Amino acid sequence: MENTKILLLDDREENLISLKAILNRDDITIFATTSPNEALRIVWENEIAVALVDVQMPGMDGFEFAETLASNPKTREILIVFVTAISKETTFAVRGLKTGAIDYLYKPLDPYITNAKVDSLIRLARSQREIREKNRLLENYATIVTNSPDIICTVQADSGRILSINPSVKTILNLDPEKLINISMLDLLVEPMRSGLQSVLINQTYLSGDTIVVEDQFFGKFRQPVWLELRIMYKNRLLFINLHDIEKRKAHELALVEARSLADKSRKVKEAFLANMSHEIRTPLNGIIGIGNLLEATDLDSQQRELLEMLLHSSGSLLNILNDILDISKIDEGKFSILPTPTNLSVVGKGIVDLMRFKADEKRLQLSLSVDKEIPDSMLIDGMRLNQILMNLVGNALKFTHAGYVKLKIQHMGVSGDLHEVRFSVEDSGIGISEDRISAIFSAYGQATLETSHNYGGTGLGLTISQKLVLLMDSELKVASQFQKGSEFYFTVMLKDANQKQEKKSIVSFKSLTPYFGKKVLVAEDNHINSLLINKYLTTWLIDTTLVVNGKEAVDAVQNEEFDLIIMDTRMPEMDGFQAASFLRKELKVSTPILSLSATVLEEDLRQAIESGMNDTLSKPFEPVKLHEKIGKLLSISV
Repeated sequence: MENTKILLLDDREENLISLKAILNRDDITIFATTSPNEALRIVWENEIAVALVDVQMPGMDGFEFAETLASNPKTREILIVFVTAISKETTFAVRGLKTGAIDYLYKPLDPYITNAKVDSLIRLARSQREIREKNRLLENYATIVTNSPDIICTVQADSGRILSINPSVKTILNLDPEKLINISMLDLLVEPMRSGLQSVLINQTYLSGDTIVVEDQFFGKFRQPVWLELRIMYKNRLLFINLHDIEKRKAHELALVEARSLADKSRKVKEAFLANMSHEIRTPLNGIIGIGNLLEATDLDSQQRELLEMLLHSSGSLLNILNDILDISKIDEGKFSILPTPTNLSVVGKGIVDLMRFKADEKRLQLSLSVDKEIPDSMLIDGMRLNQILMNLVGNALKFTHAGYVKLKIQHMGVSGDLHEVRFSVEDSGIGISEDRISAIFSAYGQATLETSHNYGGTGLGLTISQKLVLLMDSELKVASQFQKGSEFYFTVMLKDANQKQEKKSIVSFKSLTPYFGKKVLVAEDNHINSLLINKYLTTWLIDTTLVVNGKEAVDAVQNEEFDLIIMDTRMPEMDGFQAASFLRKELKVSTPILSLSATVLEEDLRQAIESGMNDTLSKPFEPVKLHEKIGKLLSISV
């Protein structure tokens, strides 16, 4: 505790020495002087609580000194005790009390009486100081409450009646604060019986001592609902409630909910559209490519084979466009991932150049590949996505180059720790890109000019997808170009040495695949061409095949005959593949393996197939070798 400060004023030095000796204590700080003027300076500069003042002094007596202190707000609270040798006549006592003194000490001083009175005065001074401090705090709180932008009120805990409320209730709820006294706060609510405040009052949750926060709607101006946040504290059977206007926040939350709902609806519409588009395009495309594969296995003359190659190339281009649209959707929704696997970069580059060679020869362009010898034989990278990126870049370069060259370069830029810096670039001598159009070429459906799509074809998605794939590899696709002189597209990635070589896969004819003699397979497919195509593959592999056109016929067939495997399209009339699989598993308890054959590649459809009871999935258009592989895997399992 802070020491109490006491002033001793006496014109005789020996009296001051005597008083100091009597009052010498650790809890008292003494200021002593023989000069009234010096004493006035001391009380002005220090918070003096008690002053022991001699009455008879030359120049300014004790009465005049006391009157001076009483006249100033800063010093009027000092407790004054007169010290005098004058007789105890009533007139002197009355005059002293009128000037502000609260007691007398008579010389010669009795040490016990002096200490006792000083103790009493110190306690009184401290009590007065605490009262003044609390009054100041109350005044500050009153000012804060009065001027607060929030509604602040006190409420009886047992009844909910308002005992006091600040003027902000007029601003927020357009209610007169004076008229709300003794009114139940529940009467101000839009739905009092379902309110958070009602729950607090009934359950007495405020007794926990914690601040309780609830949100309720109150009637505002013109009886319009207003959302307020209530912060409730309990003390001495009273609730102290702060009500904050959260109408804007609630409106924002509602807007977010509506926006989220709209986004969910839009996403579902988009997914449904993509699924339908994928199914409607992939189903006939599977037939076209499949028939092309069947024709390829027959005896053809040179002209027929050339026409077949054009057919398969056009089908492949259409499939690439469809994949571009689906890929950009999956990447944008974050449903796309990069899966690094050991990859031979030379093999990837050579495969692309070999595949695109015919197009370069058609346009009499020089197509070349250069791979630095410092690059390890096997690097960890997503080879399929790398192939997709480079195919896009080389294809674009060939498309926009009419004379000269296209170069695919894979360069070793250096080593950092266990990482190799590899730069991939495609350089051409084509039409180039004007500086003002470079930024547009990476945007979805963006091309260098409006005439580009008409003159050269394509969706304009290739570079967008390539850029997004490169970004997923922690790099960035960049371009350097001069209009009418050529372009270079390039990106650099940090790769680990996989320490194993990749072998180029050889193309296997479906006729040479291992037969499944004696196996019985049920095929449910509503598209006639796809049904004939699958039947051709299966019969070539010596499989006894039964064909039906929808899920209902598939269910009937399974009830009448046993099969080793069911291959079922997911989208069919009357009963689709999902419904048929679920019925077979749950109602008929059939354990025959089921392969989902779907023209959609969306993860939602693939997941639904597994959840409905199917064992595996295969997306159209498919390679015969992939179908053969899936059949072999499923024939060896049972549910």
